[in-house]
Amino acid sequence: MLITAAVPALAQQNTIRFGVTNIQPHSSAGDFSGNGPAAFTPPGSSLYVRDKTTAFFSYSREINDNWDVELALGVPPTHDVILKVNTANPALNAAFNGQKGATVQQIAPTLFANYKFLEKSSAFRPFVGVGINYTRFGQYNVTDAGNQLNCGGGAIPGCGPSSLSMSDSWGLALQAGATYKFTKEWSMTVSVATAQVKSTITTNTPTAVGNIQRNADIKFNPVALTIAAGYSF
Repeated sequence: MLITAAVPALAQQNTIRFGVTNIQPHSSAGDFSGNGPAAFTPPGSSLYVRDKTTAFFSYSREINDNWDVELALGVPPTHDVILKVNTANPALNAAFNGQKGATVQQIAPTLFANYKFLEKSSAFRPFVGVGINYTRFGQYNVTDAGNQLNCGGGAIPGCGPSSLSMSDSWGLALQAGATYKFTKEWSMTVSVATAQVKSTITTNTPTAVGNIQRNADIKFNPVALTIAAGYSF
């Protein structure tokens, strides 16, 4: 009888959430450096990554009345990579600056430990969370503009097409938000999250004088704005 009575007290609530999230990468990258002649990789060539909105889902499990563990996921978004060209060649700048140089998909599962304020019985509960983020990049596609820039606007003989890759990243993640419960089962959550994300971009371009490899370090200070409906059981 004692064991039976204790089971409800020990039961831990599970919550699944589905919604949308807007990812603002806030990227900053250094100039590309290359292994070929300096003229093939002129100083002033860089890039940035555009925002993207995608579907969001997460699963959380209570540890106690104030703490839960949440795995935040989503449909992997594909971001546009925009060229920043400010070299000593005005013609190159005019032709390629602001053009889409590539697309890249990112997968970024994040595990949070969340602390929820107020009593468990409260309909409205703010929360803060800390965790770890893993970001993996893939599904790369270099556009015609990206290939042409890598070939010096057609100045490099026997050039292209280029390939692209980015290294994975692990980093600290933080979030804050609030949940409002409409019923025992149904709720709505809004949150803002960020994470430490760093990567190295590598492009490889075959030419008549050999393969040119270019590298640039890129740092992200992402902000993810999310709104999601939740079901608890």
